[in-house]
Amino acid sequence: MSINLAEIELISPNPAHFTDPYQWRIRLDVLEELQEDVEFKVVWIGSSASNAYDEVLEDCEVGPLAVGANEFVLEHNAPDWKLIPPEDLLSVTVVLITVSYKEQEFLRIGYYVNVAYDHDTLNEEPPESIDIDRLARNVLTSKPTLVTKTITWDTIVNDASISLDALSRQELPGSAAKESS
Repeated sequence: MSINLAEIELISPNPAHFTDPYQWRIRLDVLEELQEDVEFKVVWIGSSASNAYDEVLEDCEVGPLAVGANEFVLEHNAPDWKLIPPEDLLSVTVVLITVSYKEQEFLRIGYYVNVAYDHDTLNEEPPESIDIDRLARNVLTSKPTLVTKTITWDTIVNDASISLDALSRQELPGSAAKESS
């Protein structure tokens, strides 16, 4: 792998008002020079029943990344609560951060997010219509799910240890005996 995730931290307030923006501090260790930028995508899972409600909160390229430690802050807005089915809004969901290189996803970080009202009374007896001013989110940062995938980086792997030119100059076993007879 040419890039290792050294650290990711939610630096915006948590818990927070549902509509507050997010800020993630990300530190990557780049192990070799990269020819292209790295793509970061943040996706809010709007409903467990259908990916039609998934919302891309950020989709950006970061680079060029130098060999060594690279640190930056990824900022994005909260999801549009009006696009989330009302029955799925007050529940636990997931925010995904995916990292890709040359359109190949190599890292996926998932965080559970609890969405609830900011007062127990409202959670026990929710209002008939969503009161967005009282809605809060809590990203469960202590237990992210991390998935890594093997991709093709810039390095060209050459499995042949001997070139054809060098092979043609080598004497193969038994070839000298055939020539001398």
